[in-house]
Amino acid sequence: MSLFGAAGGTPASSGASSGSLFSGLTVNTGSASTEKRKSIFDPSTSQRSISSPSIFTTGAAPAASSSAAAPSFAAFSFGKPASSSSAAVGSIAPTAPAPSTNIFGSAATSNTTSAAPSASLFGGSALAGSTTGSAFGSLAPSTTANPFTSTTTAAPQTQLPGNAAAVSDRTPRDGGYFSSLLERQKKKAKLEAAGQPNTIRQLPTLSIDLGDLARKAREFGQKEAGADSKVIDSRAHYLLAGSGVKPGNASRHLHSLDADSVLAESRPPFEPLVDTDEYIKNLTTKGRDAVVRESMDRVYREVDSYIEQTLGIDFDEQKTRIMKHLGLIPDNDGDDVAASQSASRLGRSPSKDGGFSGVRSAFGRSGLNKSIIGTPGSTFGSTSFGKPESTAGPAKVLLRGQTARDLRDKERLFIEQVQALNQARLRHTKYQILDQFAKVEANARGDSPHQLKDAYDALRFIVGETDAASAPKERQFAQLYLDGSSNNKIELRRRIIDGSRRYLEQSFYREIESIVDKNPREAQLGGRPTPINKIRAYIRVRASRRDLAPDGTELQQIGDNGDFCWILIFYLLRCGFVKEAADYVINDAAFQSTDRRFVSYLSAYAASPDRLLSRKLHDMIEGEYQQRAKLAPKGTVDPYRMACYKLVGRCDLQSKSLDVGTGIEDWIWLQFSLAREGTDDPDQAGLHEIQALVTEIGDKHFQRGQPDAGANYGVFFLLQILAGMFEQAVDFLYPLNPVSAVHFAIALTFYGLLRLVDYNVAGSKLLDVTTTNEFAINFVPLIAHYTGSFRTALPVAAVDYLALICLNSDLQPPGLGQTQTRTCHESLRELCLETREFAKLLGDSRIDGSRIPGAIEQRARIVRINNHDEFLKTITTQAAAIADQRGQVSDAVLLYHLSDDYDNVVSVLNRSLADAVSLDLGESPLELEPLKPLQPVQDNTSNNTTGSLSLTQSTSSPVELAKRMITLYNDNAAYYNAISATNRETCGALLRMLQARAHLEANPPRYMTALEELNDLGILPLSANGNIPSIRAAATAFGSLPQLLARCAGLSVVWAVGAIGGEREKIIRHGSWETGYGGDRDALKEQLGSMAKDLMVFAGLVKYKLPARVYDLLTRAGADVGGY
Repeated sequence: MSLFGAAGGTPASSGASSGSLFSGLTVNTGSASTEKRKSIFDPSTSQRSISSPSIFTTGAAPAASSSAAAPSFAAFSFGKPASSSSAAVGSIAPTAPAPSTNIFGSAATSNTTSAAPSASLFGGSALAGSTTGSAFGSLAPSTTANPFTSTTTAAPQTQLPGNAAAVSDRTPRDGGYFSSLLERQKKKAKLEAAGQPNTIRQLPTLSIDLGDLARKAREFGQKEAGADSKVIDSRAHYLLAGSGVKPGNASRHLHSLDADSVLAESRPPFEPLVDTDEYIKNLTTKGRDAVVRESMDRVYREVDSYIEQTLGIDFDEQKTRIMKHLGLIPDNDGDDVAASQSASRLGRSPSKDGGFSGVRSAFGRSGLNKSIIGTPGSTFGSTSFGKPESTAGPAKVLLRGQTARDLRDKERLFIEQVQALNQARLRHTKYQILDQFAKVEANARGDSPHQLKDAYDALRFIVGETDAASAPKERQFAQLYLDGSSNNKIELRRRIIDGSRRYLEQSFYREIESIVDKNPREAQLGGRPTPINKIRAYIRVRASRRDLAPDGTELQQIGDNGDFCWILIFYLLRCGFVKEAADYVINDAAFQSTDRRFVSYLSAYAASPDRLLSRKLHDMIEGEYQQRAKLAPKGTVDPYRMACYKLVGRCDLQSKSLDVGTGIEDWIWLQFSLAREGTDDPDQAGLHEIQALVTEIGDKHFQRGQPDAGANYGVFFLLQILAGMFEQAVDFLYPLNPVSAVHFAIALTFYGLLRLVDYNVAGSKLLDVTTTNEFAINFVPLIAHYTGSFRTALPVAAVDYLALICLNSDLQPPGLGQTQTRTCHESLRELCLETREFAKLLGDSRIDGSRIPGAIEQRARIVRINNHDEFLKTITTQAAAIADQRGQVSDAVLLYHLSDDYDNVVSVLNRSLADAVSLDLGESPLELEPLKPLQPVQDNTSNNTTGSLSLTQSTSSPVELAKRMITLYNDNAAYYNAISATNRETCGALLRMLQARAHLEANPPRYMTALEELNDLGILPLSANGNIPSIRAAATAFGSLPQLLARCAGLSVVWAVGAIGGEREKIIRHGSWETGYGGDRDALKEQLGSMAKDLMVFAGLVKYKLPARVYDLLTRAGADVGGY
């Protein structure tokens, strides 16, 4: 029966009994009706194809056969006729060495009893009684004298009859060479007779005649051939030469013939070219080798390319970077070296694409591309953004005076705030993110600059974050900040200017209060603590310290109390109390008697919403200011009076500085007080001018590499925030304080005040420039890589950070927002696959089928997943496909189950079981990486503790995992019906094979039990009892098996043959009684032998459906057990 509850496969043999495989041990040897068939491997029934040997085949002569074979004659044969009529055609006797085939050489003859018959090229046969033969027809009589036997050295040679060339019995030279010598010898005699000395000098000189040359050539050939070689008769040569045949040309033509082409042309047409089985085997082997070779070459190329791009080291660059790191050279000394290359980590050269690949597969990262979330376990400080002017090497992780524990505490506090932020977003409640992040910065340990907290406070004034109902919402300013229309830009710039000025004013007022509180004796506050009284107290403290103005400066005092009126008005304006300053000048009679015109100026200034005077008043105050500045003697004009004129009337905008106030806060406040946006004032100076001033300050004093840049980086960062340079501020802060930079980027993105760039375009650059020439931050890797230090231990916290990527899903055009959403989903998939915390992140399933939602599903709304089906399609299903592709069996099983794809669960289990079956016997079993289970939930209202699916899957054995899942699916009809019948039967068959394997690997092996398990599969004809139709039926059914099961069924044949051999050996070694068979020993042995032969017949019928390795193992095993 199948493990899924369905009936197992029917046995392949129709005549098999329904009982045990060895229930009846009857061996019928005498009955004609039950006579056993003869195996196809029996020698008497084997069919052998008789093929005639090739005429060019050399070797031992075959044994004489009783049946006479028809003689066949070769086109070219050498030697005398054989004396025996039974000699094989085209073969050479072992005792007769082949004669030499050299036309001009001598062929040695030996005493042989038989030789191959010889046929002449022209139809004549060799002369009887001669021991040598020519390849060119009949031989001349052996008694013919050699015309070159007598030699002379003085007289020239006479021409031979018939123009025959003289040759030796065996010489390495050919006929053409001696013919040319003969012609030159003739020309020599004619030239000597004609008396041409010049031409004679040009010809070679011969000291001997042709006869001597022939004799010496013959002696040289005999030395090469050996002492036992004999001279052959060369009369046939003379005969051919006399008949007009040129032996030299014929020899060259014969040697130019290709041996393969001659062999193909001379082969008889009825002879088969090659064995069919051998041809198919060679063709299959070549095809497989070609595919493997091509795959390996492709892998080698990919690996070499990856190593070249990622592990190649530029030693000059690394040397410069190491010396910078150790402080041996200043940072600016290596700019020429690093200018042409992007910054990277020590020991690694930068890649061309900057570290982030723009091409990815549909289901996550592909090939060798980098992950979106970075390397697991890496910290934010190791992330290298490859823009040289943007990042000066690796970021500092620990600040001055900060320990690793302090850094972890700061990260923990920020994690709590990010989680609270997402919970508030899920509940649709307001969350003051700037205020909460500012508290974390204020409570952080270490030498963290206070300007970081001040920057959060400045942003609160800019965006107007309060606890009131009218407070700004999530992405409130995204349209204003990111929209390219001029009206929106003007409105946003005006908001930034006003917010920054109000922050600076409130900050200065808090400083005044702090100084007054610290110096009560000098302040003498008394009375009501109104703003004007506090400022008077502050002036008293400054006056006691004598730092109100330089020595010798005249400061005007009025009234009975001796108030420094201009100082009081200036500090009221400095603290933002414009209305209070106007009330003071209007209500104070002493001041009206001092400067009545300024009262009208300040009153108009306070009444204007844009803090602008009319043209008439502006010209009047401008004239007074210029007159006092140019005509008044030095030291006679109160500097605070000139400052008040400059602030109220915006006088002399070419010089944006004051003679009072020494701090950078006073200077930057003056810039914002004089700046205007969206007015018709021709002299207005807006936010762009302030940003240009801040950029100039940064270029002069806060360049990376300068000694004081890192110590006072908080000041410049605050200036950038005040000036609305948010992207440049994050980029500047990241290498110095990455934790704070990341959370500033989160806070700015929450309100829509951070411009983003597509990470596929920006690569590894943190700061990039858009097509509209505006700065933008690469937000995706900034957030994703930050989670590398804690996402393994805190995967749920990493989900909260990655969910913030979807804050930008509202970007325009819509394609850019959709890209951010897809990137968030891909990051979450990679997080699940990296941490393998599927139960926590994706959810779990109880044994009763109810679902336990995971962290991602709980945050589905803020990651732009609308319903459960979309969640399954977007996250779980694609993560399951990636896990399946990577071979993570346990992960894929759980993910497919959570995706409600139960059929794929069984498919993954089947592949895992097939891999376990494919192992050779005795190999260690495959082990899976167990899941991280979700802790069981204690439910007091239920009867017991409900277990989860992840808890049942926490095993490393594929067999145990498959059994648990089958048990779960068998108990639930909804699961069972969703699984295809093919997958159910395949899983049951594979489990039975593994049980049979376990019996064979037991100690001692249980061979008979293993054979029973294999017989129950219904695949092998173990109970055919020699019935050929049953075996053929099993072979036919084998072709309809699923591919996965057919691949493993071949090994089951090997196991069955091995079990038969082991049981036979056991019977032979221990006897029948010791093994428990009694008197049935011989019958059992014969039945086992019959089963082995049936299996070999079955294997022969399905030979080409089995892997080559399996068939080789089966062939050797079958020979050992007598299957042939």
